[in-house]
Amino acid sequence: MLGWMSEAPEEEALDLAQALGAEDQTSVQVLTLYIPSKDRLDQDLANQRRWVMEAAEILAQIGGGVTILSPVEGGWVGEVGEIVWETPVVLYTYVRPDELIATLPHLRRFLHRMGRETGQGEIAFEFDGSFYRILSFDEEESDDQTRA
Repeated sequence: MLGWMSEAPEEEALDLAQALGAEDQTSVQVLTLYIPSKDRLDQDLANQRRWVMEAAEILAQIGGGVTILSPVEGGWVGEVGEIVWETPVVLYTYVRPDELIATLPHLRRFLHRMGRETGQGEIAFEFDGSFYRILSFDEEESDDQTRA
């Protein structure tokens, strides 16, 4: 009987990687990005797909692949207390630590540029079970700064 199905605690635990022929190295941290469909003034974004695909490229570099979920329904509280409903796209990857560290500057530029260019009040992302909000965005970089 397999260890995880056994009621006897002294039996050997299942090595799932070995049982299924997978690599021993696993990724346990998830990085999730939310691509908005509206701006902070409740106006639809005409170019959401462009942002989704750019985010997907970055996440694929970080984790070796990316999953893009169908638009979900969500809401956030607007400036006068009303709920603004939208259909953000959620993307995620299981992180390879070295790739995440190497990609952090690129990811930061992307998130801040998306916040500025799409007129957001905040940009949200999740990492390793924590939810983060970017409330003020870096200034636009010149071509010289981007190349550095």
